[in-house]
Amino acid sequence: MIEIAPGDPESAEPHRNLLPVVELLLAHGNRFVPGREGFVVDPRGGAVCELELPLDFDLLAAEVTFPETVRARPDRDGILDRATWCLISGPGERASRIVLPPRRD
Repeated sequence: MIEIAPGDPESAEPHRNLLPVVELLLAHGNRFVPGREGFVVDPRGGAVCELELPLDFDLLAAEVTFPETVRARPDRDGILDRATWCLISGPGERASRIVLPPRRD
């Protein structure tokens, strides 16, 4: 079982905690959207990793434990860490539809 730690919003790589999830999905046949390999940092905050195929939520349920801050939503085809605003998205949930909260500087 892969235990995902809560994300660190102060980190230079706030998406680091979600990398094992991406690696698991890639190892089981998913792939990055062409030209968008890995997490792409959003200048407004957070980061997005877009995958080409729908996310395999049955695989994730069997292999991954998420902290309370991470919302895995099969109905939205996305995994969002609400602490860092980092997103793993399948084709059903694209970052362009996500409204980020205002930055707290």
